[in-house]
Amino acid sequence: MRARTLFAAVVVAAALAAAPASVVSAAPADSVAPTGCVPTDASGRPIQLGQADNGRTICLRRGQRLYVTLSVDPVRYPSPSNWWTPVQASGGVLVALPLPAPPPPGTTEAAYRAVQPGRGGLASYRDVCPPEIPCGAPVLPWRVTVDVN
Repeated sequence: MRARTLFAAVVVAAALAAAPASVVSAAPADSVAPTGCVPTDASGRPIQLGQADNGRTICLRRGQRLYVTLSVDPVRYPSPSNWWTPVQASGGVLVALPLPAPPPPGTTEAAYRAVQPGRGGLASYRDVCPPEIPCGAPVLPWRVTVDVN
């Protein structure tokens, strides 16, 4: 019995490790425990994130603002299906803020305020293939882990 349970656990772990990236969740792990992180900007000024911040972990103080701008060239990618999806926050540590105006074509923007200690995340993705020509390429994910203390 013990050997069968161990074998099943090994098979499940191997299957998860071999799963393609497009199957893995786009949201980072969440936690409500304080993180004890050192703020990315100790002055409390707003943090601006973009495509280059993919995979990064940032630390915010409660009340600090966070802005995200993800863009593609709307001439090269005129279809909104190739633009970044709306940024999704997870973990309950951020609250969305209204944007002052709609972003220009090809741009996805989001604004948040850190409201409680813990760990959360931000996620978006975009399809790199033209909608009329399936190319089999996986979607391009964007993820940032957000710690708040």
